[in-house]
Amino acid sequence: MTLMGKALLCGDYKVTVICRKGVLKKGGKYDFATTGSFEGIHYIYTTDSIFKPKGFFKRNFAKLKGMLTEYSYLKQLKKAGNLKAAIISNHNAHHILRYRIYGTLIGFPIILNFVELASAMKSRDSRFHKINDYVFDNQIIKIVDGALPISNVLIDYYKDFSPSKPILKLPILCDFKKFDLEKKPQKEVTFLYCGASSYMELIEFVIHAFDNLTITGDTIFLHLILGGTEGELKKVREKIDQAKNRKNIRLIPNVPHKNIPEHFCNATALLIPLRPTLQDAARFPHKIGEYLASGRPMITTRYGEIKNYDFNDLENTLVADSYDESAFAEKMEYILKNPEKAEEIGAKGRQMGLANFEYSRYGPVLRDYFSSFENVRTK
Repeated sequence: MTLMGKALLCGDYKVTVICRKGVLKKGGKYDFATTGSFEGIHYIYTTDSIFKPKGFFKRNFAKLKGMLTEYSYLKQLKKAGNLKAAIISNHNAHHILRYRIYGTLIGFPIILNFVELASAMKSRDSRFHKINDYVFDNQIIKIVDGALPISNVLIDYYKDFSPSKPILKLPILCDFKKFDLEKKPQKEVTFLYCGASSYMELIEFVIHAFDNLTITGDTIFLHLILGGTEGELKKVREKIDQAKNRKNIRLIPNVPHKNIPEHFCNATALLIPLRPTLQDAARFPHKIGEYLASGRPMITTRYGEIKNYDFNDLENTLVADSYDESAFAEKMEYILKNPEKAEEIGAKGRQMGLANFEYSRYGPVLRDYFSSFENVRTK
């Protein structure tokens, strides 16, 4: 959403991010004003504080006040002629419904940032999530005025419900300048996987693929940069302890995003296996843009959106034809045996990424898309 906001700024739009409640914990590492600017994007909290209040009554009173002030703020924007549309990036059905009501009463279109098929996500298996996701994917999706699908699968899905409404395929976006870092001399070979510790299936896949490599000594390592709770990270440590090459696996937890570019740029190769599932066919991980921006070779699998762009094996990426640990390990072996070719692949991957995913290229595209709503009556 930040990168989309920056792209819109490039298209000469003003952008405001509205936060209806504080969610941060007092005494933490974040403390900033309730209104301000982040990377050129204006933001406002419609509550009195960025922090989450203590106590049931105070929390719910703050939520109610935040929603009322949010509605009032939207009315002010509309009255001043500064409300073109609202982009919503949320999987909760009631929030989309709330903005449908706002849009109808005030008079502005609501656009869904459509990046996941919620009902296909394995992690959303609670009864609440299943009910919410069914309603979202089959009913709520009909009431938005347009959508920004991230994949061909989501384009087709949205068209089945709303064939006449405007859509724009908006792929992963990346700020490539943040990855223009001087690379350090490599003393080790480092395969790096970055993700959420809750994606245990993928973490196990990467560990098993690494175990397929014959490693002697301490020159080849697998770095797992994972975000998550202590409970989730504990499960990852248990999986590492069971690995054949466990002495060469390093867990690096909860790295601040500002430090991610340095890790990526100084890895030997970056790993992102995609599964032959509806969930992975529908999504398009933002991390792929960052991997390409680093200029390091990326190893992935031939599923989902990988097939819809110029990801060419041994040219600008390394692409395993199947979601198979041994096939994935073969690509890792290729990196070990062909270091000069690996450097070339990484450089060409960055060129391909710049051509397709650099956020600034999408400012005019988004401007044209939002212009299509000027004469559309919201309903």
